[in-house]
Amino acid sequence: MSLNLDKSTWKRVRLGDVIRRSRTQVDPLSSGVERYVAGGHVDSEGVTIERWGQVGDGQMGSTFRYVFKPGQVLFVSARPYLRKVGVPDFSGVVADKTYVLDAVPENGLLQEFLPFVLSSEAFVEYATAEATGSMNPRLLWGPMQRYAFDLPLHDEQKRLADLLRAVERHRQAAASQLDQCVAVRAAHLQDRMNDIAATAGAPALDSLIEPGRPITYGILMPGSGFEGGIPVVKVKDFPDGRIHEDNLLRTSPELAYEYRRSTLQPGDLLISIRGTVGRLAEVPDSLDGANITQDTARLSIASEHNRHYVRLALESDFVQTQIRRKITGLAVKGLNIGALREISIPIPADRSVEERLVAESKVISDSVNALRASYEAATDLGRALSVDIFGGEA
Repeated sequence: MSLNLDKSTWKRVRLGDVIRRSRTQVDPLSSGVERYVAGGHVDSEGVTIERWGQVGDGQMGSTFRYVFKPGQVLFVSARPYLRKVGVPDFSGVVADKTYVLDAVPENGLLQEFLPFVLSSEAFVEYATAEATGSMNPRLLWGPMQRYAFDLPLHDEQKRLADLLRAVERHRQAAASQLDQCVAVRAAHLQDRMNDIAATAGAPALDSLIEPGRPITYGILMPGSGFEGGIPVVKVKDFPDGRIHEDNLLRTSPELAYEYRRSTLQPGDLLISIRGTVGRLAEVPDSLDGANITQDTARLSIASEHNRHYVRLALESDFVQTQIRRKITGLAVKGLNIGALREISIPIPADRSVEERLVAESKVISDSVNALRASYEAATDLGRALSVDIFGGEA
């Protein structure tokens, strides 16, 4: 998208010439300050701060002494590639690595335009390149002031800031509706699972599995790649409920044959059992004959059961709570196959109930997907507009 901007009247400025950094400090515990903002409270998308900590909650560090007021811009200087910039509508304190900033209108910059300057791709690229430190890189105040960019006149700044803020409001509204819809889906599933378990029982997952294709994990050491080999699905390949096939590892036919017990068929369910435990996906037709790693288990649901219903049950809090309780390990958390087999799955006496629940869930999921698409579209639009205004890589 292009705004067809005429930048001939824009003036080249240094950031340090058009902003001020506030360094006012207080003792938050004795001065009556109620809130603090840490880096984790500032989102990477958007420029509105909606979360905070409560002073005295035991989580606030000793460096949280720098005062901010509503409307000031907070910039987290640590790991600037995370683009943590936001504007609070409340007062509080931040730590020393978060800069409290004001625009200097008489030097050309409006306050409402400043957060969009600092969240732009061009500034993030500059800040990332100028950050110092390897473990926790930080953009120091000196290099930050040297950042140069083209600044429009006040009227155009206001128009562009209003446009970007409108896109931000739409993104936030979509995010809020998405969260609500996801919560409705979770509550609906939990309520139905509780009812089914109470009236019909919840047998072990192992009893729902196709004979001859037991619950199993996959290849222990699939190698680093074998051109033209057998696809191997890792946990990272199904981050959002479906398998992303673009960059699957391929292993040798010999190794795949050695682990033929975990060969995949269309319709099999996969569940992650190491690291991020409890993530699910269904095997598509295109991965018939593929395999998995030791971090994933294959669930081949018997034909007398509705696999879509079983997946819903596995995704419900009823089952996910059981999974969390059975996880073991400290450095690497995992769920062993024996524990997975014992997981209780609510199964209704009348199997038509399974079909109705799958249909009900699909209606809600369609709404979730539509809201997610709206959120992603607003996010993409905001980034495209920012690149058009400020430059940088799209």
